[in-house]
Amino acid sequence: MRHILRVTTLVLLLACSCVVAEDLRLVTVSGSAELMVEPDLAVLGVGVEARAPTIDAARSEVNATVARVLEFTRKMKIPDEQVASAALMVQPDYQWLPETREQKLLGYVVARRLSIRLTDLSLLGEVFEGLLGMGINQVDPPAFDSSRRASLERQALADAALDARSRAQVLAQALGMSLGSPHSIEALGSAAPAPMREMVMAAAKADDAQSYQVGQIRIGSRVNASFELQQP
Repeated sequence: MRHILRVTTLVLLLACSCVVAEDLRLVTVSGSAELMVEPDLAVLGVGVEARAPTIDAARSEVNATVARVLEFTRKMKIPDEQVASAALMVQPDYQWLPETREQKLLGYVVARRLSIRLTDLSLLGEVFEGLLGMGINQVDPPAFDSSRRASLERQALADAALDARSRAQVLAQALGMSLGSPHSIEALGSAAPAPMREMVMAAAKADDAQSYQVGQIRIGSRVNASFELQQP
């Protein structure tokens, strides 16, 4: 008899949960928030490429340039741990000869990339100008960021959640309903810091290192949220 009672109780509970689920009315919205902040650090990606008849000649030219760059960054008081140099990349340099339909080996191309992390943005212009005068022939736009990114992203996430609730409130009122408790919420992440190409292009045309301007970066967040709709 006890077993029958337990089974009956379980069936009734399942039936009740199904009824609640069917009666649940939800409104689902997206919320977003964006903060504009001044960056306090930047990552500079630069490189050097050399072509020569032999690998040794091209490699010597590249290594000499990298050595000058490292000497320069130390002179600028940039710690060695903030400067990373990748391994050499080597590939043959061919020329296509249409008359013989053959490739002629001209020599070799040797390249090397460097990444410089700047925590003092007042040095940005001077560092860029100095690198361009040392044989660096590959320059990427700097990627600006903030050392407070983690806390700023949390702030943007909270603001995005409030924005979602505000949007849901508008929809609920338009439908003659009242907004209930949140049912679910999903954080959609934030965008990675993007290089600022406009700044670099403008600065590259200027002779004065003081012409470099950092500007601001965007730190944003988005969420999807569902809220219960209730009768007023």
